[in-house]
Amino acid sequence: WFPHAFIGVMEQLQHAVKTGTPPALTVADNVKTMALVEAGYRSMASGRTVKLSEISTN
Repeated sequence: WFPHAFIGVMEQLQHAVKTGTPPALTVADNVKTMALVEAGYRSMASGRTVKLSEISTN
């Protein structure tokens, strides 16, 4: 866990909520990021390349 990696994202989200502007990163952007993380975990566990298309983002 590395909470410092999320400081910029959280500050930007707080700014968007405070000002009523759309956030720079969308929910879809964040879902894609989590899919990449999941693919990495699956790759480490299986010892093979895991394509992003193998990860459900629904």
